[in-house]
Amino acid sequence: MSVLALAAVRSCGVTTLALSLATTWPDDRRVLLAEFDPAGGTLAAALGWPPEPGVVSLAAAARRGGDPDLIWGHCQSLEGGASVLAGPASAEQARHALGILAGLMGRLGEIDADVLIDCGRLESGSLSLGAVAGADGVVLVARPQLPDLHALATWTEDNPVDGVNLGVVLVGDGPYSDNEVGDALGMEVLARLPWDPGAAAALVGAPASARQLRVAPLVRAARSLAGRLGAESGPASREGHDEAAEPEQSLPKRGQLSRVLRTRAARVRSEPGAQSPNGTKPEAMSQ
Repeated sequence: MSVLALAAVRSCGVTTLALSLATTWPDDRRVLLAEFDPAGGTLAAALGWPPEPGVVSLAAAARRGGDPDLIWGHCQSLEGGASVLAGPASAEQARHALGILAGLMGRLGEIDADVLIDCGRLESGSLSLGAVAGADGVVLVARPQLPDLHALATWTEDNPVDGVNLGVVLVGDGPYSDNEVGDALGMEVLARLPWDPGAAAALVGAPASARQLRVAPLVRAARSLAGRLGAESGPASREGHDEAAEPEQSLPKRGQLSRVLRTRAARVRSEPGAQSPNGTKPEAMSQ
């Protein structure tokens, strides 16, 4: 069983990724999605659930004891079977509850399930940073565009997470290939998910196995990523990877990152009829 923290530095889309993974997680593995976003949760409202049970009711129960198995009594279930610990809509309530649950966050690995934590946007002093530090792996969400990648590089440089595997999931199109982003950031690009708002909206009302969603680009990409993450101990591990044979990657300096990506972007834009790796013209990226 593993604990994966899902977060972003600048981009949004973390909850969509979390929901997509939870609904496509391998059938032979129990999965829990915990919405620990200090800015407040959106899943309960989107799924038409009552505000409780959830993070707030768990925090009240945890005052009397911190056994991680308490979580199961405060979850609601997606149609496909995944359990969800939904966060409150109010940021004030979310921050108060997460403050109480700080100790329990470090014990999520004791739960008999794979745990996906929606940490939202990482900010200085964020209460979800405890979940990041205690996770087996961290999946960072970003758009493959220079402002987002530069912000991500800056955050990882300023906030080193020792002993935790880091991986990146890119969302949407951009002028950089997965290899270029991985080389510039010094971490593995785990997947590139398409920008598919229709499928993202449909996931809150139907299981990923529903006929209209089975072939949706977002669901297909999420299912592939979920299968990989579910089979591995952490997001950045690789089958047959020999750590002793390969030197540890270091994050490039901020100036180096900018030079690498800006040079690539300028070259792509100068090519007649140039397109991004996913087929979208670079000038359309900011639209």
